[in-house]
Amino acid sequence: MNSTSNPDHSLSARAMLCSVSISMWSARKHDPDASEEIAVRHGAQADAGRYHKVLLPKQALADIQKIVSEARQEHYFMTLPWDDNGYRVLPAAAYLDHVAKMRALSNRFTESVDSLARQFLTLVEQARTRLGGLFRESDYPNPDELRAKFSFETRVMPLPDAGDFRVALGDEEQARIKRQITAAVEASLQVGSRELWFRLYEAVQHLADRLSAYKVTGQGIEHPFRDTVVTNLVELVDVLPKLNVTNDPELERLAEQVRTSLLVDPKELRKSETVRSETAKAAAAIAQHMAGYMAGYSIAATEQPVEVA
Repeated sequence: MNSTSNPDHSLSARAMLCSVSISMWSARKHDPDASEEIAVRHGAQADAGRYHKVLLPKQALADIQKIVSEARQEHYFMTLPWDDNGYRVLPAAAYLDHVAKMRALSNRFTESVDSLARQFLTLVEQARTRLGGLFRESDYPNPDELRAKFSFETRVMPLPDAGDFRVALGDEEQARIKRQITAAVEASLQVGSRELWFRLYEAVQHLADRLSAYKVTGQGIEHPFRDTVVTNLVELVDVLPKLNVTNDPELERLAEQVRTSLLVDPKELRKSETVRSETAKAAAAIAQHMAGYMAGYSIAATEQPVEVA
């Protein structure tokens, strides 16, 4: 893997920091009376457990939860790790794609919340029967309060740039702080570059494993694979050039090799044993080559979940 020597101001011109913050009502409520009753019934201490009521049926929030999950996955897919405060590196080349994805998801999120609000009073009435003696009307917000419990926000801010640090300090102290800024940005850049390598490696190795395991027998198919083993790889090599903020030429070369030798129609892979075998061998060879570059590297646990309150 190539190490980068790009100065921090060069990176700040080609990338930014981005976070996606999503809040939603959980529709769950701790019931202290029920918790105490259960503890007494079983002869347990009061702090032995907590009973949480599910205020609405699972399907009432299913669409919203699905959108939140999609937003989390898309945001991670189109960004690189940065710190533990929820921000990730968004390359400028991927900015418009990211904006379009998040805008579409935000619109769907708003529509789903509106749909929930329209049927909310009916759902509350149904809960009277569903929860029986556990029902408390005070557990539920009114429709206006309900909407305020849901939000979908994307925030963007610039990367730290040592060249923009102009606080009035002594020359020596100012130089020291600028070196710290540069080192921090370059360290994050290295983490982002390693993550790209691991993303590509894992997708290629997964393809090799799945194709090698696939077998046609007299009893049918053993170890079938989904189309996503190929389509996920297609999406990755399409977005990878936009995420490669270090301009790593070896990563670009490998992505192009994947594009030309591994992106085979899944139907053809299932149909032809020869095509399947050749593609599996090519994937294994690429994965082995990448493993040599990545020896000794590991990805820190830098990913943070999208905020859900």
